[in-house]
Amino acid sequence: MFHPRLLLAPALLAAATAASAHTGAGAHLHAGDGAMQALMAGLSHPIAGLDHLLAMLALGLWCGLMLKRQWLPPVAFAACMALGLALTQTPLELPAVEPMVAASLLAFGLLLVAQRRLPVALAMVLAGAFALFHGYAHGEVFPHALPAAVFWAYMAGMVATTLVLHALGVAFGRAMRGGTASAWAARLAGVAAMGYGAVALAG
Repeated sequence: MFHPRLLLAPALLAAATAASAHTGAGAHLHAGDGAMQALMAGLSHPIAGLDHLLAMLALGLWCGLMLKRQWLPPVAFAACMALGLALTQTPLELPAVEPMVAASLLAFGLLLVAQRRLPVALAMVLAGAFALFHGYAHGEVFPHALPAAVFWAYMAGMVATTLVLHALGVAFGRAMRGGTASAWAARLAGVAAMGYGAVALAG
């Protein structure tokens, strides 16, 4: 019997063809822009880059499908992403940012394909470690000459959208529990994430 939850994997694949690559919405801010413009840029940035979009959806989907305390890794991701954003406003630099973002797609996609549980603490560490690089990649495109208040508005928008994307993934994952067809749909979504990550890493 057809079930709407089986649309999850095709929806992710459709996103892969419709969304753009990492475009850097924060770079569109200019001197004189205020907190509202920065907030809107932050809200739109996570869905403007397919690498970030797929990583957040894949992590949320795996958490909803496999974990009991499914909200903890996404919250860890959002918190560490904010930390990565903040690091771009300091002299500290993270190495290999884009390769690590691509590697996160391979890791989260592999979790979906394997459909194995991890200890929640380990899942939080894994999510948080990759999130540092996602946050840094987001923050690198932010013009440093703008006021701090504008940067914090940009961060707030990005964290809000990130949590929404995770929540969508978790909701789909919870809906897909307990069915063979659903399990294969989730694996297909994982393959899509891994494929995009492999292409990005090779490029």
